Amino acid sequence: MLAGAVAGIGQAGLYAVIAVCLTLTARLARVLNFAQVIVGGTAAYCVSVLHGDGLPDPAAVPAGLLVAAALSAALGWVMARWFAQAGTDRRSAVTIVAFVLLLSVSYLLFGSYPRQFPNLLPGVAFAVGGVEVTNPAIAVVAVAVAVTVGSKIVLSRTQLGLQLRALSERPVTAELTGIRSTPLTIGVWVATSLTVAVAVLLAAPTSVNDQASLGLLVVPGCAAALIGALRSLVLALFGGLALGMGEGMLAQTTAVGHYRDVVPFGVIVAVLIWSQRKEVWSDAR
Repeated sequence: MLAGAVAGIGQAGLYAVIAVCLTLTARLARVLNFAQVIVGGTAAYCVSVLHGDGLPDPAAVPAGLLVAAALSAALGWVMARWFAQAGTDRRSAVTIVAFVLLLSVSYLLFGSYPRQFPNLLPGVAFAVGGVEVTNPAIAVVAVAVAVTVGSKIVLSRTQLGLQLRALSERPVTAELTGIRSTPLTIGVWVATSLTVAVAVLLAAPTSVNDQASLGLLVVPGCAAALIGALRSLVLALFGGLALGMGEGMLAQTTAVGHYRDVVPFGVIVAVLIWSQRKEVWSDAR
């Protein structure tokens, strides 16, 4: 079991990054951004194509991240311009449409077959019980921790954090006091999407290598974010790490290993049911 948990560290870090970034957009931009991961996946595919065409990684990676920044900025602008007063459910529905659109365009541009991604950090960091933990796995976990800690510092101790919190909690009042909502909203979208893109680029060579699998990483990310009630960055971080390492442990069990991909859906259902327990109990009384 320990070997399975260690083997799942890389996937756990990726889940944690996605969960933390989903929590940030939910808190600051009032939207559950289902398109976040496919934007990162599109960036990874662009890097793969450029790398395959002979462009060195120091040039291919920034180009891919630029694509992610442009896509997320466009989505953020649309959300700020046309859906600023819409509810969270409608705003989140827009991101589902964006997810399907980007996935379809990705199939048209890159084809439906898996691709090879450049390994940006080759090598093994350490081994536990005969299981090797790669440098990319450690790097993704480090990104997750850094984003969590950095976001908490920015939100609690800086003027920018104060403006972001004001915009998320009292958007009309914030605008009346001179806070520019559109640039801040776009900034949140770009920052979170770029973070996910970096994590995907690090993890893709040893994790997933097709558009559908990359895009559907949003499911375990959502499960981990829901553990933190889409509010707590720390719980989202630990939820993603626990989910990924738990899947690694299940993969070592022959009887249930083939069903490990169902775990995130089970977590989502369980958390949603638990969140409604007070209403159900009140009605029962």
